[in-house]
Amino acid sequence: MKTSTTRAVTSLTFLEPLTAALRRHLLSLRGRLLLGVAAVWGVLCVMLLAFGWQSGTLLVEESNRVHLRYEAELVRNAITQKIEQRLEALERLAAQFPHAAPGDLAKRGHEEMLTLFEGLVLVDDQNTIVDNWPTLAGRNGLDIGHRAYARHMRHVQRPHVSDPFVGIVSGKPIVMMLVPRRDAQGRYTGFLGGLVEIERSELFEDFKRLRLGDAGHVVVATASGQLLYHPDQRGGQPALTAALNDPGLDLALLGWEGEALGEAGQDGEALKAYRQIWPADWVVGVYLPLDQIYSPLANVMRSITHRAWWALGLLLPLMGALIWLSLRPLTRLAQQIRELSLGRRRRLEIPTQMTELRRVIDVFNELEQQRLQTLEDRQQREAFLRGILAASPQGMFVTDTRGRLTFVNQALRAMLGLTPPIRLATWARRLHEQDRAPVLEAWRASLREHHDLERQFRYVAESGEMRWLDVHTKAIHLDGEFIGLVGAVRDITQRQHEDALRRWEAEHDPLTGLLNRRGFERRLEEAFAAWEKADTPSALLLFDLDHFKTINDEGGHALGDSMLRQVAAAMGAVTRSSDHAARQGGDEFALLLPGCEWPRAMRIAEALRARIATQGLEQHGRVWRVTVSIGVSTFQRGDESVDDAVRRADAASYRAKAQGRDAVISD
Repeated sequence: MKTSTTRAVTSLTFLEPLTAALRRHLLSLRGRLLLGVAAVWGVLCVMLLAFGWQSGTLLVEESNRVHLRYEAELVRNAITQKIEQRLEALERLAAQFPHAAPGDLAKRGHEEMLTLFEGLVLVDDQNTIVDNWPTLAGRNGLDIGHRAYARHMRHVQRPHVSDPFVGIVSGKPIVMMLVPRRDAQGRYTGFLGGLVEIERSELFEDFKRLRLGDAGHVVVATASGQLLYHPDQRGGQPALTAALNDPGLDLALLGWEGEALGEAGQDGEALKAYRQIWPADWVVGVYLPLDQIYSPLANVMRSITHRAWWALGLLLPLMGALIWLSLRPLTRLAQQIRELSLGRRRRLEIPTQMTELRRVIDVFNELEQQRLQTLEDRQQREAFLRGILAASPQGMFVTDTRGRLTFVNQALRAMLGLTPPIRLATWARRLHEQDRAPVLEAWRASLREHHDLERQFRYVAESGEMRWLDVHTKAIHLDGEFIGLVGAVRDITQRQHEDALRRWEAEHDPLTGLLNRRGFERRLEEAFAAWEKADTPSALLLFDLDHFKTINDEGGHALGDSMLRQVAAAMGAVTRSSDHAARQGGDEFALLLPGCEWPRAMRIAEALRARIATQGLEQHGRVWRVTVSIGVSTFQRGDESVDDAVRRADAASYRAKAQGRDAVISD
């Protein structure tokens, strides 16, 4: 035991001088230069590797873009050709059935069509299935008027590919391709539809043979965002309703074609290409994950990195020896510079005859004196600036180059109710949640790029009161060097409230609180733009009050105003918060239902009519009531402006009045 202890003490005694010598050399100028050389070598290697990686990335990405572009065109052309082939076959067949009857399809025999479709249906002009082949029990006589594709064919009467749906009889996910049927006089007599089962169709089989690597894949969706094909989902019911979690698809759904780099849902980062399949209004996306693209390049860069570190290990001892020999005369200089940095001396005093070293010492001493003078001037300027800002009646603050608060005047503390200590993080948490992210990003950009900032945002004071602040900052430079920000803060809460009130009054009716004609027309234009871009449906209801003049003449204008407010309340009771109700003038009212299709619009109109008809106002023992004649219309193909829908709704309202009032009529 004693021998073991003696050996441990001897080992520690031997290591202490070695550790001290190693520390002394590492802290010396020689050691620092040696470390600097190693760091420069490392940075150089990193820069070369980064340049190589960047160049390789651009080359790999461009080559894969070309490949992806080719594959996307291949997929688009293949699907387009198959869809056009099927639509042409349907048009040839539809010409044989100007008038349809049960059994017509089976009489002619169309076995060759089974290679293109899983079934055929003949539908009359009332959207009732007349015949189907191969015959499926329960399908003939079925009313499909509620289907969007049936209504579309009745209105448009052109070849069309439907959105995916679940068959009522088959219970399977289906896409229907439709062409109109016409008689000898060219009148529309219905349509012929070809059923394509998504799970069985060979439309998407060619995707399995594409050369997209292990993880590359193809996705096909409708323009409305419904998924038709995904390698992980095809063949199951979720394929009809699953939304594509791909931010880059938004533009493609609006008609854009091209390549992009970014997120691809659960697949992570990927290189993507989008193409439009115009005959079917579909979008095809081809995806190559970045991990797959960059994997070969990453392997090459790892091999180069290993060789670079081996080279550094071999060259570092040789560089160390050369630096050691070159810097021996500078040992004392390094010691005095260290003392100077610690404030133990104000200048270098090294007696030496070495011309080069003497020149370095003189220049260093001159620069040190200039630095001390500059520091003193800067401190004086800062003191003067703080005095000015403290006396300012406006809220003022100062930050350093990293955005940390170094000064806040009393006016700003009083304005915001601040209590010390004042930290920037506390201010950030009190920003309104909707303004916080953009304000912080603008703040960071101002510090990063050394430019001024002007911003208005909401701020929650310590008392809980929300205020609007107007902040202006100025980037301060001294001798061309950025030294921080000076900011001014104004409380503009009252001005914001007044502006908001003026905006509200400009678009609302003061009597009912509903939108006025100006505000309603703006929202109607927005809904029509959404219809043109993405086929987003909207419904329009127009009506005025039946016999309202009698109420004004006999009951007085005060009673008339009360009746108008009661009608406005009834409109609010049967609509959603996203709907827009308006009083366009006098007793004329309008209701815009964004995202609402015709059946639901008719139900809302009927509920509104019934509610108004059952309500009344009592005055002097007499109960006054009004009814409404409502005209309903929706945006349709061929509409050039909102005026088309307005004219249809207005005409429907007049027909309701002509038929006895208190009714709902659609265009």
